Amino acid sequence: MVDSLTAADTAELPLAADGQLTVRTLPGPHGRAHYLVRGRHVRGTLIVIPHTTYDGPVRAEQVRVQFGDGADRAAHGRSRLDEPVVRGIRVQGHTAAIDPRTVTTNTPLLCGDAVAVREDGRIRRIPDGARTVLEAVVIAVVRHWQQRQDRDALIRAAARYSAGERAAWEQRHIRLLGEELARLREQRAQVRRCINQITGLVRRRQPAILTPATAPARLTLVDGSGTALGAVTVREREVIAALGRVVYEVHGARVHGLFTVGPDRYSNAPVPGGIYVFYGRPTGSDWYGRACHDEPTVNGVQLSGGWSHPRSSDITPTSPTRLPAGVRIDDTRSHSAPYATSIHASAVLRALALHYLARPDVAGLRIAAGKLRAEENLKAARAKLARVHREETRLAGKLRHRTLRQRQFTALLLQAPSERSADETRPDRGARAA
Repeated sequence: MVDSLTAADTAELPLAADGQLTVRTLPGPHGRAHYLVRGRHVRGTLIVIPHTTYDGPVRAEQVRVQFGDGADRAAHGRSRLDEPVVRGIRVQGHTAAIDPRTVTTNTPLLCGDAVAVREDGRIRRIPDGARTVLEAVVIAVVRHWQQRQDRDALIRAAARYSAGERAAWEQRHIRLLGEELARLREQRAQVRRCINQITGLVRRRQPAILTPATAPARLTLVDGSGTALGAVTVREREVIAALGRVVYEVHGARVHGLFTVGPDRYSNAPVPGGIYVFYGRPTGSDWYGRACHDEPTVNGVQLSGGWSHPRSSDITPTSPTRLPAGVRIDDTRSHSAPYATSIHASAVLRALALHYLARPDVAGLRIAAGKLRAEENLKAARAKLARVHREETRLAGKLRHRTLRQRQFTALLLQAPSERSADETRPDRGARAA
């Protein structure tokens, strides 16, 4: 084993492929260890720097070897003092991160940041011969560093040097995680309220729902600007109580056919709100089916599809101005109806929606639709609550981890000056080989 060195000292290190390497070691600031190396085919300065990433261990378990003396964070391509010359090739940059406990000749050491510099300043890949020698030198130096008596002090010094920015990094993550946790907790509270509403809805007594009215109603139509478009006669053909829908038969000079009006089929509320108008009568008995028969005609054009609107409160005789009016091409395709047909159809849709919303039993129709979907909605809400809880648990664990790391970095900053190693107060540049 090579003798451990503290202050400036000299040692002979064996090279794997090419004799001996003479090194003079000098302590530097912030845990940096300077190695002034001389060998048969190499001379220059290497600096071993304890290395860790922002999310890595608090105290470094790896090192990087910098080629040349000077700042660790020099601009890419910028020369440092006393950069090593290997087989006549000047080398610039630094190695990849190295674990000094396990470094071998098979360890990938020279990354893309280690380059050869031509005499004109251009860079190139390090030639194979020089690369072999340089890798052997790096291995010898790193193994020597691993045996130093002051290695732990160097690691502590490096950790203290970066502790301020690492503590700030952790604090930023703590803030973001806290904000995300607050959003999740509010989301969890909302889901719990939803579950309570659904269970309350299940226990709630179903209000009475009216049977279809026998007398027809006459509805006045207007376009989006309030211009009269005539009137239609509306008769209630069927009340689909379980779905909260009413099937209307509509007749007028330019309108004939069935429309079915009920709560918005896309509503996720326990008691669905809004409006959905089917063009025709739905053929199925479920909440989500869209296929219809007896589709209406407007201006002689047969319409298909439907109109979804999430808020009942903003529907007026003139608004929304233009509503969807599709014409089926085949089972999967459709195109928009002509402009005049679309304007007239929009007037019919608005009038029917307002007619439905004026029913005295509209609340009962919505409650019935909510009861129909209660079991499904309750299952979905409980599944969402479980997902939110898992995500909250995961984030809370990350927050605890970040908080612990932030405290560790802060503790490094608060250490008494007497606890700091002397190498932290030395100049940034060590002595250089003659």
